[in-house]
Order: sequence, then C-alpha cells, then structure tokens
Amino acid sequence: MEALAQALSCPVCLDLFSPPVLLLPCTHNFCKKCLDEILIHQNCSHVNGQFNCPMCRKIVHLRGRGITGLPRNTLVECILEKFKYELENLHVKEQNHLSQICKEHGEMMNLLCLTEDKPICAICKLFGDHESHSVAKISEVYAERKSRLVKDLDWMFQQSQCAEQAKKDLEEKMNVLTCTTADVKLMIDAVGASLLKGIQWRMAELKTKLGKDYAAKLEKLQLVANALQVPSHLHYQMKTLLEKHSNPVCFLQEVKLLRSKIEKCIEGNSLQQDTNYDISVGQYFKDLIRGIHVTNYISSNSEDILASSNEPSEIFRPDCPAFSFSDEVSNEAFCQKVLEFFQKSNKVKEDIMQKVP
Repeated sequence: MEALAQALSCPVCLDLFSPPVLLLPCTHNFCKKCLDEILIHQNCSHVNGQFNCPMCRKIVHLRGRGITGLPRNTLVECILEKFKYELENLHVKEQNHLSQICKEHGEMMNLLCLTEDKPICAICKLFGDHESHSVAKISEVYAERKSRLVKDLDWMFQQSQCAEQAKKDLEEKMNVLTCTTADVKLMIDAVGASLLKGIQWRMAELKTKLGKDYAAKLEKLQLVANALQVPSHLHYQMKTLLEKHSNPVCFLQEVKLLRSKIEKCIEGNSLQQDTNYDISVGQYFKDLIRGIHVTNYISSNSEDILASSNEPSEIFRPDCPAFSFSDEVSNEAFCQKVLEFFQKSNKVKEDIMQKVP
C-alpha cells in the first residue's frame, strides 16, 4: 500500500494526486493546481509559452492552449479513486479492530462484565478490577442482545407507523380547527356587524327624534321667553298712561287697548304653567335598549376583555362611562344604574351653570 501510495502521489506537493491529473509529454504526472504554481514560478503566463518539467527538466511547449491543452491521465485518476476507497475501508477495519482491544492490557476483549455491563479482556477478569465480577462471553451476549434488538426494532417500527398515522390525524384536526376558527370569525364579524348596524340605525333614529323634540320644545320656550317680556312692556305702558294721559276720552281708549293685552298676558301665563318642556332621559333610554338585555353584553370582566383586545373601542373614550356588573345583576338594575349616572351628571352640570356669574 505504501508503494502504491507513493506511485499515486504528486512529485510537487508529495500528497495523493488531486484530480484533474495532467500528463506531460515526458510521461510525468502532476496535479493541475501544482502545474499552475510551476508556471507562475517559471514566469510562463502565455498560452504559447513553455516550461521545464520539474522531474526531468525536459521542455514542455503549451502550443496555444495553455495547460488546458495537456491530456488528463484518467487511468491514474481511476486507480486513485479505488485506492482511496480501499484506504478508507482499511482505516475502518483498523479502527474496528482497535475498538476491540483492551486499552489497559492490549488484549482482545472477548468477555462482558455483567456487573458493569462493560467489555473486558481475560486479564481484566483474572488479575484486574473485574476479578470478582460476573462475566459472560461477548459472542453469546452479542447474539442475545442482537436478537432482542431485532424484536425491539420490529416493535419500534410498528410504533413509528402508528405515530405517523396519528401525526396525519392531528394535522387534519389542526387544519379543520383552523378552517372552523376562520369560519366562526367570519360569522362573528358578519352577524356582529349586522347587530351593530341595527343599533346604529336605532341610534340615528332616536337622535333624529331627539333633534325634532329639542327644536319643538326650544321653539315653545322661546315663545315663552318672548311672552315674559310682555309684562314689563305693559307695566311701562300702564304707568305712562296713568302719569301722562291728557283727557278721560284718550284714557278710556288707551285702557281698552291695554286691557286686551293684559288678558292675552294672563292667558299666556296659564299656558306656560301647563306646558312640559323637559326631555325624558329615561324614555329615550328605554327606546334605545328596547328588546335588548344589556346585562348579556356587560359583565364584571368586560373591561379586562376590552383592554386585552387589539381592536380599539370607543368605549374607552373619556366621555363614555364604564359600567361593570356581576352576572347576577338584572336588566332593571342596570337601567337604574345608567339613569342615576346621567341624572347625577345633569345635576353637576346644573350646579356648575348656577355658579357661573
């Protein structure tokens, strides 16, 4: 093997040839990378250049193609490939043999220490640390454990088949779960959007009704405000008449006109007392939640759920109160809670308005 390895070694790098192996006209073989270095060393850079063989110093002409024009020694490359294969097998066999040699005594390990479950040689049993241990022939233990491993291999193959099938079933379930989740989300979005649209429509309807109600009552209040200025004007006219009338005839004529205005003023006061100008928060609230059990939508953990959601909600606006209830709170209790909140809010606003000079 050493002689063959020497024959298959490059005379330049002294290692086994690295394909491609180029053959010179003088029959000497070199690695292509080694020839490249030789050309550089001999200052041969032209495709028509020439160089000397490092072995016999014979001149080699490149003839216009550089070293790519030199023939490859495919026979050496084939022998080299087989040599490397046999060399690797030989190395494996040597390693296999060394693995069966006792490092302490250099003898073949043909026994197995059953106490420590460790391969040993005969000297280890007779004179070494395993003298008092139970042993068995490696060949017998090897045959028994190999047979058991074959049985375990069959069982493990069945388990792997079952595991593969179970894995496929799990993948199908995960796919179904993903699809179902997507469908449910679409349903929630669609139905929820429809419900929200209905609520928004009712909100718009009530806001329109509230606007008309507000305009009508404001118009009446403006009429009342105008009517409240009549007594002051009449008082001034009556006082002026008493102080500055010129004769009885004029006085009687003026009094007749004033009397008509006084009767209208009295009539206006009675209408003002009988008219209701308030807008009922409670009535609008009942119209808003008509047919809706609001406690189904607001619970003790509603704020936590909304806070953990990635979607922003208008419920977190500063002007929106947060109503939280336990599951036992009734719809009526919630309504009362909301009305008390807005009544309290209105009371605070009235107090602020009264303090404004």
